[in-house]
Amino acid sequence: MRGNIDTRLRKRRERGLDAIVLAACGLDRLGLGAEIGRRFEPDVMLPEAGQGALALQVRAGEEHLVAAADDPETRERVEAERAVVAAVGGGCLAPVAAYHDGSTLTGLVAAEDGSWLERRTGDDPAAVGEELARLAER
Repeated sequence: MRGNIDTRLRKRRERGLDAIVLAACGLDRLGLGAEIGRRFEPDVMLPEAGQGALALQVRAGEEHLVAAADDPETRERVEAERAVVAAVGGGCLAPVAAYHDGSTLTGLVAAEDGSWLERRTGDDPAAVGEELARLAER
């Protein structure tokens, strides 16, 4: 289903759908948490890398303008998640996911048609990503 969050929620109602899956962090951020009927835990549905994290982009040399908003732990987790996706060669439409809970990194790769899915855990983003990349080549 295409569209921003408001559009997707409207289409859900108009089409009489029982449910749609959206990122809870986005709904929470917009004050739409009441729309959430169920939150999936990462062991049930692994999120896309970086879900829930905000990125701020500034011109080179002006990093000081956003330095106070930086959270080193979040940055470390997101960088690890993104490293897994990069190693697999995934983009925003690829069936690749990654989640770092602060101690364990979990990555997932799947066939586009859903015929197979592989999940790996570890603490080294490059190793997890490389193993998933090998599996994706089959």
